[in-house]
Amino acid sequence: MPELPEVETFRRFTERYALQVPVADVRVFKPKILEQTSEADLRQALTGRVLTRTRRTGKHLLVKIDSASQSDCSEMRRTQAPGWLFLHFGMTGYLSYQREGQTVVNAYGNTALPQAHIRVQLVLADGGLFNFHEQRMFGKLGLTSDAEAYFQARKLGPDALTVDLETFVAALQKRKGQLKPALMDQSLVAGVGNVYADEALYQTGLHPGRQASGLSAKELTALHQQVVDVLQHTVAVAADRDQLPAHYMLHQRHPKAVCPSGGHRLSIESFGGRTTYFCPICQS
Repeated sequence: MPELPEVETFRRFTERYALQVPVADVRVFKPKILEQTSEADLRQALTGRVLTRTRRTGKHLLVKIDSASQSDCSEMRRTQAPGWLFLHFGMTGYLSYQREGQTVVNAYGNTALPQAHIRVQLVLADGGLFNFHEQRMFGKLGLTSDAEAYFQARKLGPDALTVDLETFVAALQKRKGQLKPALMDQSLVAGVGNVYADEALYQTGLHPGRQASGLSAKELTALHQQVVDVLQHTVAVAADRDQLPAHYMLHQRHPKAVCPSGGHRLSIESFGGRTTYFCPICQS
């Protein structure tokens, strides 16, 4: 499932392949993927316009649409143009780009992912095809006129990659309940999902079932550092988890998983309704 590092990788991929080139056409293969946006609205908003920059908070990616087409500068077209294209990748979403006669590339930097399940395709004026894939259809794509309103409507907290220590500590100290669900609460800190929550807790030596409000200042400081470090390390390798350090527990997410540190059998339990891997010896 795409979490913050994956979506940050998608943001950088979008900046590399989709910006500053006019959109010649928009193809919607699965209208169900659109949220509060019709095919006609999406096509009108994008065709002839240029995507100019990106924004991301947590797992949500927004791409700025220029205010008017260079070929159609009528007042009506300017005033009707929505400000942003939003993309949420659900459980299996990702991006790819292709040009005629060239190898298809995807946002993870390889061609291993199947080039199927394209739900929306932007045909760029230079011949490129920018594709939004989503096999299980939990992802969404659409238009919004205001980036801040979009993030506020989804009640997103500060981004986990850049959240400062004071804000992080205050958010967890006021949260009742178990630590892992609190860490995954997008209204407290946006972007930490199941896999990276487990990793940050493992690297900090904290049990996922601890009470969030019961952590000491020292433990909260260490957890904040590990959340940021794990996310930064994963972003640095373009979300290729195989390139992460051997001492990361995420390499052991399988039924016979063992602790990378001590070789103990990992426990697999549910916290907040999510399958959780942790070491009962190293995490307390």
